[in-house]
Amino acid sequence: MKLTFGKNEKLKSKKAIEALFSEGQSYVSHPIRIVYKVNPKSDYTIRIAESVAKKKFKHAVDRNLLKRRIKEAYRLNKHLLEITEDLSIDILFIYTSSKIQSYEKIDQSIQEILTKLNIKLNKKEQH
Repeated sequence: MKLTFGKNEKLKSKKAIEALFSEGQSYVSHPIRIVYKVNPKSDYTIRIAESVAKKKFKHAVDRNLLKRRIKEAYRLNKHLLEITEDLSIDILFIYTSSKIQSYEKIDQSIQEILTKLNIKLNKKEQH
């Protein structure tokens, strides 16, 4: 698997993001909360978005730093998700801490999240 994060992997659709919040499932691995929704097969397999609260981080520089760290941690660990071709999934990473955490902490959290998500998805496929 290539360690890239291309345009087709970005979740940008407002409609899809709203569907995530209304129908998606979530769990937390501090400092990141994941909201995900499994969809029937479409033209993508995994799309992700990241969110950092403006209320907690007033400066765009800080929000952008955290978003970059989340994207990089996902990019390097996306191999942990083993998704079959008949599934597609939308994922939203929400940064929940009110302090700027180190990249290592965010990376560890993303690894835990993706491992747990992979286990959940493989259980669903077996049923």
